[in-house]
Amino acid sequence: MNNNLINLSSNPQFHTLVQKQSFFLNHYESIIISYIADGSPSEDTLAAYCSSIKNFLSWCDYNALNPLAVTENHMIIYRSFLVDHGYAASSISANLAALRIFFYAALKLGLLNTNPVEDIKAPRNRNYNLDDIPYIPAGKLEYLFHLMPLDSEKNLRDKVIIALMAIEGLRTVEIHRMNEEDIDSSRQVIYIRGKGKNALIYLRSDTFALLEKYLQYKDREKINYAENEELTPVFTSLSNNERGHRMNRRSIRRVIDSWLVKAGLKEKNKSGHMLRHTCATLLYRETRDIKAIQETLRHSSINTSSKYAHLVDREDNRYTISIPVEL
Repeated sequence: MNNNLINLSSNPQFHTLVQKQSFFLNHYESIIISYIADGSPSEDTLAAYCSSIKNFLSWCDYNALNPLAVTENHMIIYRSFLVDHGYAASSISANLAALRIFFYAALKLGLLNTNPVEDIKAPRNRNYNLDDIPYIPAGKLEYLFHLMPLDSEKNLRDKVIIALMAIEGLRTVEIHRMNEEDIDSSRQVIYIRGKGKNALIYLRSDTFALLEKYLQYKDREKINYAENEELTPVFTSLSNNERGHRMNRRSIRRVIDSWLVKAGLKEKNKSGHMLRHTCATLLYRETRDIKAIQETLRHSSINTSSKYAHLVDREDNRYTISIPVEL
């Protein structure tokens, strides 16, 4: 990465701006890494960013535009292009975020004077306040857990993953990054390497007991450490090709989906993150404490936590019951 920056800024072979731009466009995938997630994006995150940028470059090529010469007006047109092709507001926001990084890197390398996406925002989702947050009711979640036996390393592993997400509110990426060295058994605490910042989480006793049972059952002799990896992954693959390797996020989502299907709980657009929504929704239903939601899910803003209160209050309070009319 640093070599690319040095070559681009000072190597005598790059005599013109056109040559520098050409180099950047041919190597942006390796260059933008330094500007995503503090220089250590996951494979999935980097792939998503590069996919969005690649789509934009194809659009520029189709319209005979130099990607590093577009203006804010061009980007407004591109946003309209995404809208016209049926992209959801959240997808457009993700695409613009990737392009903001792409142009920011070019700006840092002296290839641009301004970032043309800086002030471009995704269109507001008119249905945002109408959207239900997908979650699993307590009875169905309990049924899911009873469906999962504790007779093998795989089943134990899968049950711990779902418990950590649905009961303790962890994210998929936090499951992926979890290490055995991050677990403090004496305090029943786990150091979580999270999204943007790290934190300590304090597990309830039955969740921690399930985690310890899995770790005792786990076959450590077959753990395969990634290059330069010194910590021991908690959750490893048991498939033939990847056996012993740290589970990636795609594998974790597949595990969750397979159990949701078996329990009859799999629905369109309802997957791994639904378990985190489940934790927040069920916790608020029992405590009516938004602050507890914020601390458990580690939201930076309590406004993010308040949406779960809104959902539960809407479900529990059927306001039209006060209308004095009998059917």
